[in-house]
Amino acid sequence: MRPYKVILSTAYLPPIAWFQLAINAEIVVIEKQENYQKQSYRNRCKIFSANGILDLIIPIKHSAGKQKINEIFIDDSNNWRKQHWQALNAAYGKSAFFLYYKDHLKSIYDSKEISNLFELNLVLIQWILKCYKTKIEFEFSSEFQNTPEGLMDERNMLAKGKPLEEELLLSKNYLQVFSEKMPFQPNLSILDLLFNLGPRGIDFLLLPD
Repeated sequence: MRPYKVILSTAYLPPIAWFQLAINAEIVVIEKQENYQKQSYRNRCKIFSANGILDLIIPIKHSAGKQKINEIFIDDSNNWRKQHWQALNAAYGKSAFFLYYKDHLKSIYDSKEISNLFELNLVLIQWILKCYKTKIEFEFSSEFQNTPEGLMDERNMLAKGKPLEEELLLSKNYLQVFSEKMPFQPNLSILDLLFNLGPRGIDFLLLPD
């Protein structure tokens, strides 16, 4: 499969499959000129809670007509940051690496300096990559193309209605917080992998040579 060049949508704390595609690619372009799509991973992520899979959704400010993804602003009127942080604490407070990573992540949630969804997503993605001691020099689209030339188009990889596991390039189970009570849940937010396995999670992202 490698080397390949891929274009991805922005995503809020993206699923594991997003990072698998990005980390193993030769070139990664993040779509910056598309119109915002409702009910997609651009402003939501899935975590594993005591009651099963839970969607965390960032509320956005809507306006009349279509909105470009890089012009979407976050609606902070309902204290979603506190709600998401409490949900993460409840879901992963007993995971092996939550205590190690939580302070830096909480500082991102506590800061309201970033009001743009695209920018917040990028800050979180860069933080995740730093946790894995991995760096990606992202490129960003300058115009929208229905069929990007020379790029594997995975902008809607997370909105096809497929089972989550089918999006994975590499599928392996690992110990999750609620493994004793519920079956393994694949391809959740990258936080599920990070909090449960810490740095060893890179082995679930890198494809074998």
